[in-house]
Amino acid sequence: MAGAQVETEVVIDDGGLSGRGRMTVLRLAWWPHDPLAVALTLTAQPDHPALPRGDWVVLRDFLRYGLEEATGDGEVRIRPDHESDRLCLDLQRPGRAACVSVPRPLIAEFLRRTEAVVPFGEERSAEAIEALLARLQASG
Repeated sequence: MAGAQVETEVVIDDGGLSGRGRMTVLRLAWWPHDPLAVALTLTAQPDHPALPRGDWVVLRDFLRYGLEEATGDGEVRIRPDHESDRLCLDLQRPGRAACVSVPRPLIAEFLRRTEAVVPFGEERSAEAIEALLARLQASG
């Protein structure tokens, strides 16, 4: 599968809880060699132990479905907030879950960019299945 990595970053609005000079950033990354998955990375800039951080993997289909209805399981749960046109991501982690809210149009545009490389429904190649199995074996 040809094509480049697709990624985007968004600064999470936490109502000023990060503190002065700090921000929390959510990075979404997708690779054509593993088209079923989207990696989510939450970081604090600059790093601070009180701010949420971690790495998660979610199915690309879950992100797409989550634009319209609640979905997800395990460590990532997704629900749309149609009134504010945002997507709420509940990211499970040790201690307290990280709940982040991102603009739905940003996620929709990210998904459009991935679909331009590997259209939905065409990611079921042997290479994609092998990448999924390798990721599942590594995590558990």
